Amino acid sequence: MNDGRMLGLFTFIIMIISIISQIIALSASQRNIYLGIRIPQEEINNTKIKAIGKRYIWSNLLLGIPIAALLSYCVYKINNDILYLAAIILFMAISFLLYYYYNRKILKIKKEEGWLKTKKQEIVIDTSFAKRKSERMVAGSRWFLLSLIFIVICLIVNVKQYPNIPYRYPTHWDINGRPNAYSLKSYMTIFSMPINQLILIAVMFFSYKITFWSKNELDGRNPKDSGERNIKFRNVWAIYAIVVNFFLQIIFLIQDFQIMHIVNTNPKFIIIAVITMTIVVICSSLIISIKVGQGGSRLKTRGNKSEFGINMRDDDKYWRLGNLFYCNKNDPSIFVQKRFGIGWTVNVGNKFGVLFYVLIIVFLIICIAISR
Repeated sequence: MNDGRMLGLFTFIIMIISIISQIIALSASQRNIYLGIRIPQEEINNTKIKAIGKRYIWSNLLLGIPIAALLSYCVYKINNDILYLAAIILFMAISFLLYYYYNRKILKIKKEEGWLKTKKQEIVIDTSFAKRKSERMVAGSRWFLLSLIFIVICLIVNVKQYPNIPYRYPTHWDINGRPNAYSLKSYMTIFSMPINQLILIAVMFFSYKITFWSKNELDGRNPKDSGERNIKFRNVWAIYAIVVNFFLQIIFLIQDFQIMHIVNTNPKFIIIAVITMTIVVICSSLIISIKVGQGGSRLKTRGNKSEFGINMRDDDKYWRLGNLFYCNKNDPSIFVQKRFGIGWTVNVGNKFGVLFYVLIIVFLIICIAISR
């Protein structure tokens, strides 16, 4: 398989995974949120919104797959990394526009029916949640310290192997195992991969901490049950962050051994192993999303019955551009649960939330500058 076919195939796989993620997000979101719009508890099974949901799924399949195939074919024929990136961005933009279209349809129905305008709404605060959350944290942050072992191994191997590598050595291979990128021998040869590993640990540790820093949203009809599911939800994703960190550290270590000529295995095997592990990481996140749901909405608890006949506050006005951004200056939270799908987003109404986005942009610019 040549590089063009491999890049085209990889592009198609990423886009198909994106389509699957969009479909899963429809059912994985919180129970009283449909396509990013908050609806009353008693309207969850409304035939109108269910019909829109079905059309959303079919639109993703009937439009998404042909577009993915067309863009992937273009990437295969031209075989250009910039085109590959442009194709991914274009596909993500099309997916968002598709979601935004149906998001507006649900909002239109909500306004026409006057949902939540005449309903009792409350904000439920569990003052003991933070304490229970920390006490029942299954996976502690100490697990990330074990990741330093991979960095130490990498440094020791690189220092010992440094005299044995040639002045100009390969750092990247194509799918056929042929070197297609080289670097000149320097002290960065020793520290390059460990630095990448350290950055990875920092990113994954931050992702881990977000699961516990983020704002908690309790269901007013059953706050105890909602709190239990939320704690389980946070623990599941915290464990996932730890496991993924170890997986990625192993991938980095394998790549370093290949570059430093410690492993004489066929580069094809290394590439296949890395791709396989990457697919496992992505697929496992999709499976967890299906099983757990946003905020633990699909998890089973002890079956406490609803205690209050109320709905959660209608906060649609704080979500901008189809729920792409959360902006609430009166909310001190920096991180909040995503409105559609699984995960967290940033409150851009908080100055620290804006700072977070600025730091990400600066970090990306620095990475691009270094790579050039």
